[in-house]
Amino acid sequence: MTGGHLDEMLGEEPYGRRRPRRPADSPRGGSRCRAAGRFDDEPYADDEPYADDEPYADDEPYAGDEPYAGDEPDRGYDGGSHEDRRRRGGGRGGAGYGDADYPDAGYADERYADDAFPPEDEYAEDGVFGAAGFDDDPAEQAPRRARRGSSADDGDADGGGAPGVGWDDDPPPGRRTRALPKLVAVLVVVAALLGLGIFAVGKVVGRIGGASSSAADYPGIGGGIAVIQIPEGASARQIAQKLHDANVTASVAAFVKAAAANPKSLGIQPGTYRLRSQMSADAALAALLNPASSALFRFTIKEGETVRQVLTGLHDRLGTPMAELQAIANNPSQLGVPAYAPTLEGYFFPSTYDLVPGATPLQLMTSFVTRFKAQAASIDLEARAAARGMKPADIVTVASIIEKEVANADEGPKVARVVYNRLSDTTGAFRTLGMDSTTRYSEDEYTGPLSKAQLNRTDNPYNTRVNRGLPPGGISNPGLWALKSALAPADGTWLWFISMPRSGVTEFATTKAEFDRLYAQYLAEGGKE
Repeated sequence: MTGGHLDEMLGEEPYGRRRPRRPADSPRGGSRCRAAGRFDDEPYADDEPYADDEPYADDEPYAGDEPYAGDEPDRGYDGGSHEDRRRRGGGRGGAGYGDADYPDAGYADERYADDAFPPEDEYAEDGVFGAAGFDDDPAEQAPRRARRGSSADDGDADGGGAPGVGWDDDPPPGRRTRALPKLVAVLVVVAALLGLGIFAVGKVVGRIGGASSSAADYPGIGGGIAVIQIPEGASARQIAQKLHDANVTASVAAFVKAAAANPKSLGIQPGTYRLRSQMSADAALAALLNPASSALFRFTIKEGETVRQVLTGLHDRLGTPMAELQAIANNPSQLGVPAYAPTLEGYFFPSTYDLVPGATPLQLMTSFVTRFKAQAASIDLEARAAARGMKPADIVTVASIIEKEVANADEGPKVARVVYNRLSDTTGAFRTLGMDSTTRYSEDEYTGPLSKAQLNRTDNPYNTRVNRGLPPGGISNPGLWALKSALAPADGTWLWFISMPRSGVTEFATTKAEFDRLYAQYLAEGGKE
């Protein structure tokens, strides 16, 4: 047997018993008798027995490749013993013979015995019997022979059936049909087990995440005041724990569940929040996402602001006297500024800070400097400045000028190139840097039109109209984009630039003639001299 059939894999014996013969007058046609792995070439007549003197019509050898012996009797099979014929795969002998030694042939000497067959419904359709009888087409017989044993001498070597019978190794299709429901049942059971496993894993993961559907929760928006602080990098569970510890929420699991259901929870910012006690988890999440909940504890330094502007803002928020704040600023070393910093200007990093309740002004201002050092380290400011042959403090000063001159970040590298071109100009067009923003800074951050007296003051070290080189320090607190621009200027030959009043776009020029045309356009758009 082939060993690959579904019946055999399920442990059935497809050849446990021989198939009974189909009656010749059955509606499906006469039964075909197989002998030595071959078919007769002509169908049986319904009412005629085999003629004893009629040999096989064809000359084909048996399936075992043994030709008929030359001295065979006229019945078409050798005269040896039945046992010899069985060993050669002769099976049940020639079809239709009434030899007494073949008790299982199912034939009478003269005719088929119709009453010797079981009812027709016991037969399984196997494709061998046609509705009109036998199929004598040799083209169809060839593959059938190929499916039988390779040699009649093999006998029952595979243990699959009666010894010496040359039946096909394929089990009857009826058996396959009976095996199919078993396979379907097995697959259904496996699918059910997989579904139960997935459901169980989901329940376990839900418990691990703390998102239980029965988590305790307060109703409504709560009451009273509760102040909590969310540290930087806190996870949803860590935030939930702080809320629960402050009696803002009834359980950790309730907030974790609410946060998991709302993608906006990823936007919760670190800082101090003013909430209420005994809030529902959803209400607590909404409060954390509302800027008003933390506005009281937030302080923002904008890009380009000066130290003086920052101190004024702290005074307004904290109520600390300006004199006290200015005294702290006058001693930058206590704030931890870098050793290369000549002044405090330029080292308060623009960002939003958390005003922790109880923190002192010194602690707050120190946090501004600490943030600058962290950002400077992130862009490797000191090493990159050295690579350009510049001091780190000079990079900060150039960046502070860029912040005051242009508002568009993509224009920063071009402005940096203009600064460096002017500082190294050999044409005589620029003996000094000539940036009015530096003069305004030294004139108490004057915002109106500069007078000739202001532009010609030689005692003002920040007046780059008359003093060569960069000013002695920064003129504002630059953001990260300005610092990057100072470290990586664009390539170009520009020496002038001017920002147009209407479009807000900065135009650049290499020659004085180009600049004069741009300046005329600036005035036409309503720009002031």
